[in-house]
Amino acid sequence: MTAGSQDEPKRVKLPASWPQILQTAGEGTVVLRRWFHRPTGIDDGSQVQLHLIDLPFLAEAWIDDASLGEFSAAQKHAVEVKSHLNARCCLTVEIKELVPLEKSIPTPQISLAILPPR
Repeated sequence: MTAGSQDEPKRVKLPASWPQILQTAGEGTVVLRRWFHRPTGIDDGSQVQLHLIDLPFLAEAWIDDASLGEFSAAQKHAVEVKSHLNARCCLTVEIKELVPLEKSIPTPQISLAILPPR
């Protein structure tokens, strides 16, 4: 994860609390970036979905250069990504707007799911 201005981004070691992340970011952008390999076991009819659950922020996501769109906060999202997968991919999630933080912040979940053919 990087936080701060584009001129001087700072690497943030996870796990970290959202107040720590925001303090590091200051007025800059917070970007989550994760490299991964194309999962094995994907058949022609399989679906591969990116799940984004309970994000405490409005965000935009990409796999490599392909935009997956914007995702609203505190909801469950599942988007088909099979056509965007290469041998090695980079998932990027850019935080656009943080929702007001309360005492108990849900733990966001970001994961890939391989679903069998329909």
